[in-house]
Amino acid sequence: MKIALVSYWCVPYTGGVSTYVLALRKGLEDRGHEVDILSHNETGQHYHVVDKGKSIDKQAVLTPIMQYMGLRFNEKSLNYDSWLAAMDGERIAFRQALSEFSLKEYDLIHAQDVISAIGVSEVKPRTTPLIVTLHGKLEAEWRLQGYIADDTLSEQWGNALDHYGSMVGDWNIYPSKWLKQQYESTGLMNDIQMDVIPYGFDTLSFLHKSTNGIITTKPEGVKLLVCPARLDQVKGHDVLFHALSLLLKNRSDWICWLIGDGPLRESLEQVMYQYNLEGHVKFLGHRNDMAALLKEADYVVVPSIHDNFPFVVMESQAMGKPIIASAVGGIPEMITHGENGLLVPAGRADLLCSQIHKLFNDDSLRKRLANKARSYGLKKWSLDTMCDRTLQLYEKALQVKRGEVN
Repeated sequence: MKIALVSYWCVPYTGGVSTYVLALRKGLEDRGHEVDILSHNETGQHYHVVDKGKSIDKQAVLTPIMQYMGLRFNEKSLNYDSWLAAMDGERIAFRQALSEFSLKEYDLIHAQDVISAIGVSEVKPRTTPLIVTLHGKLEAEWRLQGYIADDTLSEQWGNALDHYGSMVGDWNIYPSKWLKQQYESTGLMNDIQMDVIPYGFDTLSFLHKSTNGIITTKPEGVKLLVCPARLDQVKGHDVLFHALSLLLKNRSDWICWLIGDGPLRESLEQVMYQYNLEGHVKFLGHRNDMAALLKEADYVVVPSIHDNFPFVVMESQAMGKPIIASAVGGIPEMITHGENGLLVPAGRADLLCSQIHKLFNDDSLRKRLANKARSYGLKKWSLDTMCDRTLQLYEKALQVKRGEVN
């Protein structure tokens, strides 16, 4: 089978969608299938087929579209929302790029977000099955990031994008029960085939990478907290910094590494100085040695305000690390509080601080959570299981398209 995995987001990149797509490609190729990934490239400046040498200059596609949209807004005397116009221009440009790649050569197309799902549905051959994995709800993330406000055209557009993009495929995949329920609650999904298939990854390969050398090493005599996440509003770094400032009032025998980069780096650096954390917090930026860095960690913290099914929880569990995470989205499906990790309400810096302090003071609890996390993670997050279940779904979708089953 020749399969196209299509993502509006950058691949390769630090983040769950890229991690999922690359893991799925490996699993499918190991089973004898031919797989292409169509996405933005790592810099976001080109649309490309990953590792195949095919690319399209983004500005060559996007610029005339944005010029036309600006004229249309002016002609209709509409209130010009620059963010909405830019995002809708991005959506249209991505669809145009997809039309320039030859989608007719694929037996099946698997989109990874509502933007790519809509684009693929409009340019693919009618007989080609379209599977859509929904990794989150864009409207909710954009709202938290401050792009969308109540009772605005942007809010209507964001909701419409989520709704329409979740209805254009032949089959939807959700990594968590929570996310499936979020879409079902709209009342618009009655005729859509849906399955929950949790993420998986190559645990043995990941653990092997942890033996590779790293440039950054843990200082002696301190406890090391690691927070691996893009520097984005939804990831809750401001809550983490508040919690760490409270922790610093009681003890100073710790440091915290932030692994990842993003639009909030400059502002978060200012927050770090405001809380006098510069001697305890270190920004490591984008890294390619995540496994080795996690191996160095004593504890992993995931303070998200909004999240779905973060890969870092799976990776940390497989590595045998005690995790303190927000009880949001699909995370409670991954962590049982007090069993293989600790959960705190999102946004509660005081409770996050108390749970960190609790782990620092109770080494037997740390060891028990770490051991349970490791045994659970190695058993639960199987790449083979994820790929086998996804392939079964592909076969069902192909049979439906051929008219072999209803």
